[in-house]
Amino acid sequence: MAARTPATPGRRRRTRMMRTPSRKLQELPKVRKQVVGPIEIFRFADGLDITLMILGLLASLVNGACLPVMSLILGEMSDNLISGCLVKTNTTNYRNCTQSQEKVNEDMIVLTLYYVGIGVTALIFGYIQISFWVMTAARQTKRIRKQFFHSVLAQDISWFDSCDIGELNTRMTDDINKINDGIGDKIALLFQNMSTFSVGLAIGLVKGWKLTLVTLSTSPLIIASAAIFSRIVISLSSKELNAYSKAGAVAEEVLSSIRTVIAFGAQEKEIQRYLQNLKDAKDVGIKKAIASKLSLGAVYFFMNGTYGLAFWYGTSLILSGEPDYTIGTVLAVFFSVIHSSYCIGAAAPNFETFTIARGAAFNIFRIIDKKPTIDNFSTTGYKLECIEGTVEFKNVSFSYPSRPSIKILKGLNLKIKSGETVALVGPNGSGKSTAVQLLQRLYDPDDGFITVDGNDIRTLNVQHYREHFGVVSQEPVLFGTTINNNIRYGQDGVTNEDIEKAAKEANAYDFIMEFPKKFNTLVGEKGTQMSGGQKQRIAIARALVRNPKILILDEATSALDTESESVVQAALVKLFDLP
Repeated sequence: MAARTPATPGRRRRTRMMRTPSRKLQELPKVRKQVVGPIEIFRFADGLDITLMILGLLASLVNGACLPVMSLILGEMSDNLISGCLVKTNTTNYRNCTQSQEKVNEDMIVLTLYYVGIGVTALIFGYIQISFWVMTAARQTKRIRKQFFHSVLAQDISWFDSCDIGELNTRMTDDINKINDGIGDKIALLFQNMSTFSVGLAIGLVKGWKLTLVTLSTSPLIIASAAIFSRIVISLSSKELNAYSKAGAVAEEVLSSIRTVIAFGAQEKEIQRYLQNLKDAKDVGIKKAIASKLSLGAVYFFMNGTYGLAFWYGTSLILSGEPDYTIGTVLAVFFSVIHSSYCIGAAAPNFETFTIARGAAFNIFRIIDKKPTIDNFSTTGYKLECIEGTVEFKNVSFSYPSRPSIKILKGLNLKIKSGETVALVGPNGSGKSTAVQLLQRLYDPDDGFITVDGNDIRTLNVQHYREHFGVVSQEPVLFGTTINNNIRYGQDGVTNEDIEKAAKEANAYDFIMEFPKKFNTLVGEKGTQMSGGQKQRIAIARALVRNPKILILDEATSALDTESESVVQAALVKLFDLP
C-alpha cells in the first residue's frame, strides 16, 4: 500500500494502493414460487393511474354488455320482420296479413338506429378500455423498471457475490414484461368477457329460462375446450419464446466473441448450434399452430352443435304454444347464451396472464424491497470537508458472506500515512484484494474497524467517501462509447482540458491523437477496439481525472509493454512526487 508525504500546500495528496481482481458471481438463491396480492401488484400506481384503471374498468363493462344487448335487439328485429308478413291465428296455423308497411318501416329504422348506437358505443368504450389500461400499465412498468434498477445499484457488493447477473438482466426484461402484460389490456379484456357472460346470462334467463338452461347444458364443453386449448397454446408459446431466446443468446455470444470464433475456425460449429435452437423453436411453433387450430375447431364444433340443439328445442317451444316464446325470443336467448359461454372460456387465458404477472412481480418486488447493509444511495453519514488520506486498519478480521467459514483477514493492523505509497505483496488469496475492498467500504469487517483521517469509515456518507477514490483494475472495463466519455466517467463536470491533462499524465495522449477522431474515437463494446495497453492507459486517465485523494492500482501496468510501462511508471512517480 502506498501514500505520499503531505508536503507543500497546493500539491495533490493521494494514497495509492494495489488490489487484486474481483470474485466470480454465484447463482441467486432459489425461493419457492409465490405471488403478490391482486391489489399489491398495482402498488406503483399513482392517482392518475387509479383514475385511468377505474375508467377503463367501467368502459370494459359497458363494452362487454354491448354484445348480448345486440342479441336482444336482433330478437326484436326478427319478430318485427315476421309480424310484417304473418300474424299468428292459432298455435299451428299462420296466414298472410296486410299490416301497415309504414309501421314496420318505422320499427325497423328505430331498431337499426339501436344497432348503430351499440356499434358507436362499442367503438368508443372499447377504445377507452384498451387505451387507458395500456397507458396505465406503461406508466407503472416504467416506475417498476426505474425502481428495480435503482434498488439493484443500491445493493452492497456482498449481494452481487451471491447472485447471477444474467438472471438480473432476465428479470429486468422478461419478468417486467410479464407484469406489463398482466396489468395492461388483458385485465380490460377479462372484465369485458365477464361482463358479456353476466349480461348475456341475465338476458337469457329473463327472456326464456327454459331455453337458456338447455343451451347452457353444452356450455361446459365450449368453456372447457376454449380454456384447455388456450392453456396449451400459452405453454407452447412460452417454450417457443425460450427456444428463440436461446438462439438469440447463442448469436449474441458468437458476435461478441467473433475474433475467438474466427481464430479457431468455429463458424460452422456455431451455425449448427444456432440452427439447433431454431429447430427447437420450429418444432414447438408447429405444435402451437396445431393446438391453436384444434382449439378453434373444437370451439366451433361445440358451438355449431349447440346451434342445432337450441334451434330444435326453441322451435319445439314455439310450436307447443309455450307462452312468451317467439322466433325473436329464441334468437335472443340463443345468441346471448352462446356468446356468454364462449366469453367465459376466453376469459381464462387473460386471468392466467394476470396470475403469471403476480408471480413475476413477487421476484421483482422482493428485490425492490430489499434493504442493503451498505446503501450506495444513502444520504446519512458524516461528510468530511477535506480528506488527507491517512488510512489505518485496526485489528480487522473478515470473511466473505458467501464463504463465511473461510477467514480471509485475521487481526490486520496497518497504518498508511497521507502521501505514502504502499504495495501489498503476497500470494493469491492472501487478502490483498480484500483489504482494498474493505477500504472502499464495499464490505464491512467482521471485527475491528478502518479509519480515514481518524474517522471510522462506517460513520461516513458512502457516496461522498467513495468520491475521493480512484481505481484502476488489472483488467479495466471500458464502456462502448468514445474515449472522451470513458475518461469523463471518472468525474462529472470535468472540462476537455482536464481530460487531455489526465490523458497526458497517463501517457495516453499521444496514441489518442493518432486516431482520426482523436478523443471522439469509439472504443467498441468493452473496449474491443483498443489494445490491452491502450485500455489500461485510458483507465488510468479515468482514475486521475477525478483528482482522487486515494488511488488504488491493481497491477495497473500489467498490460503494457516494457517501454510503455516505464513511461507510465515514470509519469506516476512524477505525479506523486515519489523518490
